[in-house]
Amino acid sequence: MRQSVEPPEQPVPQRPGPLAPPPAPPPEPEFGWAFAGLWVLYVAHSLGRHKALFAGIWLGVVALTLGLVAVLPKTYEVTTTLQAQRAAIISALGSGITVGDADAPEKQAAETVLRHDNLVALVGQTDLIHNWPKNRAPLMRLKDWIWSHLFKPPSEESQVEGFVGLLEKRLTVTSGEGTVTIGVRFPDAQLAYHLVEAAVQNFLEARHAAEISSIADVISILETRAAQAQGQLDEALRQLQQLRAARAERLGKQVRRGPQAKAAPIPDQETSQLLVQAEGKRRAIADLESFRQRRITELETRLIEVRALYASTHPAVADVEQSLRALRQESPQVVTLRRELAALEGELRRRGFRPDSPLKPNRPAELALQATALDPTDPREDEDPDIDYAKSQVRHAVNRFNAMLDRVESARIEQDTAQAAFKYRYVVIWPAQRPRGSVQPNPGLVFLASLVAGFFLAVMGTTLVDLTSRRIVEPWQVERGLGVPLLSEVRLP
Repeated sequence: MRQSVEPPEQPVPQRPGPLAPPPAPPPEPEFGWAFAGLWVLYVAHSLGRHKALFAGIWLGVVALTLGLVAVLPKTYEVTTTLQAQRAAIISALGSGITVGDADAPEKQAAETVLRHDNLVALVGQTDLIHNWPKNRAPLMRLKDWIWSHLFKPPSEESQVEGFVGLLEKRLTVTSGEGTVTIGVRFPDAQLAYHLVEAAVQNFLEARHAAEISSIADVISILETRAAQAQGQLDEALRQLQQLRAARAERLGKQVRRGPQAKAAPIPDQETSQLLVQAEGKRRAIADLESFRQRRITELETRLIEVRALYASTHPAVADVEQSLRALRQESPQVVTLRRELAALEGELRRRGFRPDSPLKPNRPAELALQATALDPTDPREDEDPDIDYAKSQVRHAVNRFNAMLDRVESARIEQDTAQAAFKYRYVVIWPAQRPRGSVQPNPGLVFLASLVAGFFLAVMGTTLVDLTSRRIVEPWQVERGLGVPLLSEVRLP
């Protein structure tokens, strides 16, 4: 009997189900002090891994900064402070009269120092055109060399005007309560020192011209008034002599003529003013030259002293010699006065007068005239009312003439007093000194800043090298990147 064999059951294929999702990445660690500490260790270890790179970047930044400081232009500052005391009222020149702004000299300090003609004189006194290129920074010398090959060199007048504009920006004048501070910021230490020295000297001469020369102008005016009074006296004496001659002719007597002083003709009012101004300019020039000569004598004495202490090449000797050379040049105040005097003398010549026509009367002759002119030539001449009136006019003219001479003498005393007191009115309380270092840039601050900046740049450089290498260099990078704990760490020798 046959048995049927059933085939084995075939497994029913099942449809594949959906794939399981990949495991989620480990959560990013939140920022905290521990995480910040890991990065600090990362940066610190980077320094150890790249010591040569760290040192190279740090020293390179410092060296580059110091090199730039050496080739770039520097700025030096020099200042000096003067004490300017107020002047007393000049009583001999009139009631309540002061000379210019002598009671407040610090108010006009900026206008005096920064005046155009004074700046032009500073350029000449310090010889800026020739001394400017000597101590230029290397980078600026390169720029000047390129500039000279590309453009036509400027004329001397253009260079002077350029330096005048530069000085107008760099010179500073500050006025305080009774003090005047003059300073300059300049790319050359030696020129900055000499510029301040020359500016102070020019300021003192300008103040001398404003104060002492104003008294000289007043003296010239008083002398003109005295000359006019002398002319009136001569006219009164002439009338007296005419009356005496007429009386003697009526009486049939020969008149005895008294001594007469022949006075120069009195010019018209406008010409008199020109003579006054010319005489005042001459006095001002003489006073300024005398003032400058005293200063030259002081510097020559100082030069002898420093030469006894230092060698001829010492900076102190060079400074005094440069100050002497600048002082021996004609000051801008004298140049201006000479130019004004030449114009006045030309106008006087055109009018037919000598420029040096004297204004000062002969006082001894007039005193003798006063003593003898009024002596009667006839014992009974005083009975004539006209002669008596003429004598009274002569007495009045003589008194007026003597009063004017007294005022002239008092003004001269005031002038001598002001000249003697001038050096006590203006005292340098903080003298100019050669700068020891530049103010821009400050070498100490620049060196310190280069150290700090070089350190941070070196740290950033070594850290960026590790970050851009995309290598795992710290254990915490494994745990953070793979999300598995680190079981062990093997350090290779």
